[in-house]
Amino acid sequence: MVEKNIEDFEEFYVEKINAIFSKIKRALKKIILEIRDNLIEVKICLDHFLEVGKEKIDQKSQKSLTFFSDRIRKEIDEIEVPEDEITYDNTLDLLNAIKKLFTSINEIARKSLPKFQKEVQPQIKELNYITRKLGKSQGELDEFLRKKYNDVKDAENLLKKLPKIFTLKENIENAKTDLEQFESELEERNDKQEELNSQLIKLEQNNLFKELEMEKDKLFQLQLKINDEIGFKKALKKFKFEIDKGSISVPNIEDNYLRDFLKNPIRMLSSERKDLPKFTSLMVQLRHVLEENKLNLKTDTKQKTIDHINAIFDEKILQANLERYLQFKEEIKSIEDKIETAGLAKQLEHLKNEISVNTVKIEHITNDYERKNKDYTRYLNTLKEEREDFQSHAEDILGEKVKLNIVLSF
Repeated sequence: MVEKNIEDFEEFYVEKINAIFSKIKRALKKIILEIRDNLIEVKICLDHFLEVGKEKIDQKSQKSLTFFSDRIRKEIDEIEVPEDEITYDNTLDLLNAIKKLFTSINEIARKSLPKFQKEVQPQIKELNYITRKLGKSQGELDEFLRKKYNDVKDAENLLKKLPKIFTLKENIENAKTDLEQFESELEERNDKQEELNSQLIKLEQNNLFKELEMEKDKLFQLQLKINDEIGFKKALKKFKFEIDKGSISVPNIEDNYLRDFLKNPIRMLSSERKDLPKFTSLMVQLRHVLEENKLNLKTDTKQKTIDHINAIFDEKILQANLERYLQFKEEIKSIEDKIETAGLAKQLEHLKNEISVNTVKIEHITNDYERKNKDYTRYLNTLKEEREDFQSHAEDILGEKVKLNIVLSF
């Protein structure tokens, strides 16, 4: 078995396939060297053009000849002829460059040669001879790549998979670094949240906050009780519906008052005088309508509502509870003023804001962590698949088992 670190594999592999395909590589190199010699001969031929031009061509035509020579020489200089490392890709680049060279020579010759071709006929024949040789070498190279180089090409193409493996390795390392950073930030944020919550609990244990909480609880319980005492909203809604529809006519009823009462009865009651004139009038009218059987209600519902209204008038409990309700509200306001004066309210608000902001940051970091963790897992799985595929192809080419070691820098 061949076992290599990923960083050392390419050099080892190139040596191996060069040895396996050495005969084909040597044959390819021979054709490439012929092409290189042909290109050199073209440049030498261009020197012959210039030498003859100095003697036989006028100054104006010499400029065209110099342009002709410089352009072709420039095209040749731009051609990269592979020497030490010969592969399918750089050989194909060479082929394409030669095709481009022939196109350029034909184009430049068409524009420039008519100005001096009579004086350089031998050199033109020399150039034609050399370019035919170059064309023949090009054809040999093209045929060689198509018919004899396919196995070598496949072997070389395996190396094109290495950059993806390196990229996956780098992505995994970067993702791991990000995950560690998110974990650190999350730990800091959770510690801060614990500290803020401790400060909040300690602040809320202040006697003023305890008193406030007790009074608010009393107020809440009293509100439930008052709502029970006026728990005939079904009859009131039916009453309003019939009034709005115009099926019954009721004097001295403020439509807005009935509407607002249905929305928030306690607020409306607490805003009245102690004797509750508007509410009393409303109850009297409702009871009258019920007794006249003008609302489409079940008999037991109608009777319960009438009894409820009578109890409100007879027992006067509602007024007493409303008195207590207002007292609780005043007491709560007094405690809140004390809390405000002591600066506790601002402290509480500041702490709650900090907790809220920190909670949002924790959520963001958690989401970032989960997203990055998915990327990390995906990269690991893809790397495993790519590595197995790479090893399998390498084994087919080298004829022996291959293990590619990938060391992650954590």
